[in-house]
Order: sequence, then C-alpha cells, then structure tokens
Amino acid sequence: ELAVKSFLIPMRGSTAGLDVPAQLRGKEELIFGNLEDILSFHKDIFLKELEKYEMMPEDVGHCFVTWASKFDVYVKYCTNKPLSTELLVAHGSPYFEQLQRLSHLEQPIAAYLIKPVQRITKYQ
Repeated sequence: ELAVKSFLIPMRGSTAGLDVPAQLRGKEELIFGNLEDILSFHKDIFLKELEKYEMMPEDVGHCFVTWASKFDVYVKYCTNKPLSTELLVAHGSPYFEQLQRLSHLEQPIAAYLIKPVQRITKYQ
C-alpha cells in the first residue's frame, strides 16, 4: 500500500513539483507491474476472508485453498520484477529518493516493491 500511495500515485500525477525523469515517463506499469491488483485482492477479498479464521487459526489453510486461483496475480508481478529492478537501478534513484523523503519513509522504493515477491514465497 505504501508503494502505491508514496510512489505510484505521485508518479502518475507528478505531484509536489517533481518532474518524472524522461527515462521513467509512461513506465509506471513496468516499474510497479500489477501491484494495484495485488493490493486490491488483499484489501478487498483475502484479508476479510482471513479474518473469518481468527477464532480458528488451525483452519486458515482452507482460505488459501479457496482463493488459490486469485494468487495468479503474483505471477505477472514476479515475472515483471527483474525488468522493474533494472529500470529503477538505471534511472530511478534520484527521483524516487525525493518521493521517499517527501513521504518520510525510511526504506527506499525497492524495499516496498520486493514485498509481494517475499509474501508469495512465504505462502508456498
């Protein structure tokens, strides 16, 4: 969620007087992949389903099995991740560092963009 609020949305709107560098313009989908789809799945569906198992944590596996097909959103994200990283390393540092400071975040954008990859490997 922080990646979307602190980096993607400002990049789309080029807010705070920051111009998106030419090498990054129009590359939101390459940088962020389908992060918004993953966020939507977790906020709107999966979290609510997990909360149903709060009193029966031993049965939480059923939730994962029921929604297994929806985890396909991670395939696109993980497939795109190397290209995203390559673009960020080559052209993103100063711009995204400014957005990081504006949002008062301790971690750089890369720390937030790796989270879905880390999460899906834990779910296995």
